[in-house]
Amino acid sequence: MLIYFAFALALSAAILLVATAMERSAIKNRINGANGLVLLAAFIVSGLGSLLVSLIAAWLWGWPAGLASLALSGLWHWTMWKVVMRNIQRLVDKTLAKTAVPNRNGA
Repeated sequence: MLIYFAFALALSAAILLVATAMERSAIKNRINGANGLVLLAAFIVSGLGSLLVSLIAAWLWGWPAGLASLALSGLWHWTMWKVVMRNIQRLVDKTLAKTAVPNRNGA
């Protein structure tokens, strides 16, 4: 049972890490359209996958295991969303600060 949940968590983390790397690369290279759609899609796919994992856990090990898996999955995705969005916003702010042009007309 532990191997099953560890594999599901590793797969979710891999999906989110790849999407985060893609968004960071697009922001660093100043690509227009780096608007977070890849991250949103990755979180949706990961969440739906976690829902499937919870349903299978409920079927194999009972409803308490399925509900616990669903609750921990929700906590995992909420925490990762906060961490990723904070880091992406920090990168955006840093990238914009580098390219800011000072106002030279004295205003």
